Amino acid sequence: MKKVLIGLLLLFLAACSNSEQKSSVESAKMDQTMIEKKIEKKGEMETVEAKSAASTYSNERKVMYTANITAEVVSYDETIANLTKKAESRGGYIIQSNAVEQDGKIEAYVTFRIPQNELQRFIEEVKKASKSVKSEQMTGEDQTEEYVDLNSRLKSKQAVEARLLKFMESAEKTEDLLKISKDLAAVQEEIEQLKGRIKYIENRTDYATVELQLTEIKSHENFSKDFNTWEKTKEQFLTSIHWIVQAASWIVVLVVGNLPIVLLALIIFFFVYRTFKKKQEKTE
Repeated sequence: MKKVLIGLLLLFLAACSNSEQKSSVESAKMDQTMIEKKIEKKGEMETVEAKSAASTYSNERKVMYTANITAEVVSYDETIANLTKKAESRGGYIIQSNAVEQDGKIEAYVTFRIPQNELQRFIEEVKKASKSVKSEQMTGEDQTEEYVDLNSRLKSKQAVEARLLKFMESAEKTEDLLKISKDLAAVQEEIEQLKGRIKYIENRTDYATVELQLTEIKSHENFSKDFNTWEKTKEQFLTSIHWIVQAASWIVVLVVGNLPIVLLALIIFFFVYRTFKKKQEKTE
């Protein structure tokens, strides 16, 4: 009888132990599931935040403007110095300047960044500083849609980041902390990428790009050619000599080159004339 009672007691204790283990396992699974469901809700939060951000930025236009101007200037150094001062006074700056001398002329490529509200005024300054403007072109690239989308995504990611930080504070288990930390690191990386792209678009749309292609035409050379009578006389004299030499050369080439034909024509003319002369003498 005692053995039977002892056996029943052991079975009862074993059953209680199994029940406690199952309940603890189920509790842990429930906690993990709750955390995972909370994290999965970040997709829904992104949609709500996106709608809010879109309404905030929908009225703003973000356009990247680029102006291309080709012009001739009297002095490259003076022109660049002058335009750099004008750009700085209007809140702009020069970002590139390359000059190459070819065939006695300086060809330069210069790039300025100018605040958009000062763009037209700076272009007028470029025209004033130039001897002549050969071409002018303006292009714009609308970045509004991308800008709104980036800000929407940024707000959504920031909301997710805040919630993950709260989950981390309340998490008690190591495995939960590891999972939340991993998700948090991924979200923070995306936030930095979004901020970098937004900053780039803001800079490119707040400041227009002005690309200049300049050719230097020296003023003293122009003055010498336009107003120096003696130089012009010598030039005209040399031009006349050149034409006379060319004409004489052409005559010599024509005569010498066609000499066989000329000789043949003279011989034929001689025989024809001689025959005609003889007939005329007989007639008389």
